[in-house]
Amino acid sequence: MKYVAPIVVCAIAAAATSACGGHSPSARTDGRIGPFRIDLTTEAQIRAVAGKPDKVENQFAPPRTRPIGHLLEYRCGRGCYTAYSINNATGKLSDYQSTSRRFVTERGSRVGMSGRAAADREGKRLVPGCGDGTYLHLRWDFRHRFVLTVWKGRVESMVYLGPHSVYYDGLC
Repeated sequence: MKYVAPIVVCAIAAAATSACGGHSPSARTDGRIGPFRIDLTTEAQIRAVAGKPDKVENQFAPPRTRPIGHLLEYRCGRGCYTAYSINNATGKLSDYQSTSRRFVTERGSRVGMSGRAAADREGKRLVPGCGDGTYLHLRWDFRHRFVLTVWKGRVESMVYLGPHSVYYDGLC
């Protein structure tokens, strides 16, 4: 049997634990989501940690007829998913969205908690979002959008759109 350095074994175990729910992966304003990072992580790296996605879907930006990226969706139960988008031009992770309660922000906010509690933890205000919902802007600048979406008083999802986002309509 081949010798495998203990540090390599620990790194693999930590990544597997992160992907399988052993602890709460952190979603950060600098673009880190668990072991992944916006504009740096490749699809192969995501698949190595998270496994085969439950669904792969092309992303289009009208009026283009060719996809500008694709989405890797991992289901975590009824109505629960985590999706990683890959920009075809860069070959890197461009966006992230999750309705999973596993992911937690740097300040401890997560899907399922009250929007008010999340706003207090984050030190931010709830602002109008698309339609009837509200947003909690954790990062909102020219190239990055990281929000918690709130619907009926509860955090419904966590969304990070990076500088090479494949979502043509972004977040309103």
